Amino acid sequence: MNKTLFSRSFTLMLVGQIVSLLGNALLRFALSLYILDLTGSASVFGGVLAASMLPTILLSPVGGVLADRIPRQRIMYILDFLTAIAVWNFALFGRNGSTLPPALLLLSLSAIQACYQPSVLSSVPLLVSQEELTRANALVTQVSALSSLLGPLAGGALYGFWGMGPICAVSGLCFLASAVMECFLRIPFFPSTGKGGAGGALADLREAGRFLLQSGLMPLLWVVAGLNLFLSSLYLVGLPFFVKITLGLSSQLYSLVEAAMALGTILGAVLVGVIGSRLSFSRSWRYILLAALSPVVMAPAVALPFAPLVSWLVLLLSAFLGMTCAGVFSILAQSFFQTVTPASLLGKVGAFVTAAATCAMPLGHGMYGLLLDCFSPWMAPILTFAACLPLAWTARKVLNR
Repeated sequence: MNKTLFSRSFTLMLVGQIVSLLGNALLRFALSLYILDLTGSASVFGGVLAASMLPTILLSPVGGVLADRIPRQRIMYILDFLTAIAVWNFALFGRNGSTLPPALLLLSLSAIQACYQPSVLSSVPLLVSQEELTRANALVTQVSALSSLLGPLAGGALYGFWGMGPICAVSGLCFLASAVMECFLRIPFFPSTGKGGAGGALADLREAGRFLLQSGLMPLLWVVAGLNLFLSSLYLVGLPFFVKITLGLSSQLYSLVEAAMALGTILGAVLVGVIGSRLSFSRSWRYILLAALSPVVMAPAVALPFAPLVSWLVLLLSAFLGMTCAGVFSILAQSFFQTVTPASLLGKVGAFVTAAATCAMPLGHGMYGLLLDCFSPWMAPILTFAACLPLAWTARKVLNR
């Protein structure tokens, strides 16, 4: 085991992330089921889930400013302590049959994560050597993907047997344990020298924006956002439509496709972790092209009269391989941004990247929803493939320069 990578503070942060993200995924999934059970309304359910994305878009830049102005470990443990308190308060007083308390808790979790994640991501390059940065980001991605896979599985089982009470107790303990571990973190801190207050925060964000423009990184930021706009939206909106509506298959079979996407992200992170030092980011645009082959395979699976289970298997495998390639590019891009960004701007620049990528998702969801309702299903994968080609070309042009 590499001591340069697994330093005391990096290991503590990684274990804290495993516990905190698992508690978050467990609670968010159970809350969504709880709201659906309370209302029985798909429109209310969908509206609450869509609204829960807004804090990430609006507050990620705020989290980036905080990460560059306040010691990052302090942000982490304060927010984890506050989350534990909010969850236990909901368990004691919020389960009164109204949809408002669980909806507010869901929004609060998104807001806290938006302020929390910039501190985590901007800490990674400060805790490991530059040679180990790509492997470290791969480990952080594996933790996130595993929580996204295991959280819903555990949340569905616990909620189905015992309801929200035990889930609140378990997730609250997860956040508390993570906060205690984060109290012992020692993360190098290079405070921003700008003035305080709202004016200082806006000046910090303008400084990060100028850096992205002057460094020539802005086109790469649009590539990351474009992948979320087209590829991620095809997977999140198109795949459930293809499986359940076009092929007429069950929710259980779609859940296996969703699990395959999470496993693809994990495999991409494992590949980067194993051979990260031999991967060149200047040639990483090739992974966008490989990911773009995934929708090319999906199109005939939904357009031609194959047996439904054959088409389902094609969709599952193409989503798995597409997410593997997209995951490799995502980790390499994140490492590249962190490598070229000054330490005093790590939080703000990382938050800009997160906000841009998140903004693209609701736009893509709406676009693919209209496309699938108004046109033949096979056109959505073809559009995705066509959109990925200029994204790969832009990434190649920027990285070669």
